[in-house]
Amino acid sequence: MTDSEDSEKVQIGPRIKKHLIDEIRILAIRQNRRFTEMIEEGLADLLKKYRDKGKGK
Repeated sequence: MTDSEDSEKVQIGPRIKKHLIDEIRILAIRQNRRFTEMIEEGLADLLKKYRDKGKGK
């Protein structure tokens, strides 16, 4: 991924279970990070997990 791809942002609006949002908000505060950073990290980890699974086939 290039720097320009990494810096381009889009707004999404999925419905997420409230308890998950609450837990991420609390974790972000404890880690002194922004909520969005935590969501982006989670999405990146999920993509990596499934990409890595595909390599083992």
